[in-house]
Amino acid sequence: MDAIENIMTRKSERVYTDRRISDEDLHTILMAGMSGPSCTNARDWSFIVVRDKKTLHKMAEASGRPAEPLKNADLGILVCGDLDRAFPRAKEYWVIDGSIAAENMILAAHALGIGSVWLGTWPQMERVENQAKLFGLPDSAVPHSIIAFGYPTEEEASKPKKNTEFEADRVHYEKW
Repeated sequence: MDAIENIMTRKSERVYTDRRISDEDLHTILMAGMSGPSCTNARDWSFIVVRDKKTLHKMAEASGRPAEPLKNADLGILVCGDLDRAFPRAKEYWVIDGSIAAENMILAAHALGIGSVWLGTWPQMERVENQAKLFGLPDSAVPHSIIAFGYPTEEEASKPKKNTEFEADRVHYEKW
């Protein structure tokens, strides 16, 4: 699949089969996350990979109803900002860097035929605090987002993609 097709056909998938994601594919997904740009190449993210079903359920409960897909996912990845590695003059870039890493992982998974859904965490502080507590994170590690991964069911895979039209009124040239 080429890059443009990958971007244009990726969609959020929330229901998965029991098929296991291989360690090789997981490595590829993580490498994709690590391959994106970051402010001053700070690489100010860390990832917690979770395959344990009990922990996936706890993650879902800690983030509420929107995180339900974790309960039937093969694995989840908690993307965290690493403030110790963030650009000292503008540490807030960790949020953007985490977003880029998450998107790269989602696109890599799609290219491998693996479904995923991005589950917001930051800046909803209750979710941030719940995930930090669940994983015993140091103060320098801030939960950014969770991604649920799994092979989509046939029904899930056949659902149409939303938001596929070009919206010309959203584009401005040279000025607003």
